[in-house]
Amino acid sequence: MTDESPESPTADDDVALQATRRDAVARMQAEWRQIRPDLDLGPTGVVGRLLRLTPLLMARCDEFLAPHDLSRAEFDILATLRRHDRPVSPGELTRELLFTGPATTKRLRRLEDDGWIVRRVNPDDARGFLVAPTIDGARRFDALQPQYIALEASL
Repeated sequence: MTDESPESPTADDDVALQATRRDAVARMQAEWRQIRPDLDLGPTGVVGRLLRLTPLLMARCDEFLAPHDLSRAEFDILATLRRHDRPVSPGELTRELLFTGPATTKRLRRLEDDGWIVRRVNPDDARGFLVAPTIDGARRFDALQPQYIALEASL
């Protein structure tokens, strides 16, 4: 006679035990499989791990950029400017980087004050301006970028 009580170990219990040795997301998936075996939890595993990793990745990037007195958002602006290799409007930066207008303005002022970028009147629309790296800003960014890419590769 088979003991079907909740205390009896099953193959599913073994899977759950193995999952607890892996990570919190695997544990959560194993627990859901016990309750809702009909659900496809693959996407939950991917999204759950991404959400858990994001703060860790951001912290490592912040640590790397701190000695250079740059935030990740400022680094992203500089990377975008170098990638475009032409002057860019603040509106274009705002749209591309998913910032708000005021946040873009604040970051551009700081980058300008620190000598990374220059703002010039837009020749096609005198009401606006275009942003480009300074010669020194481009040089400093070009020296920093390979180190940042190496950091990303190490993660």
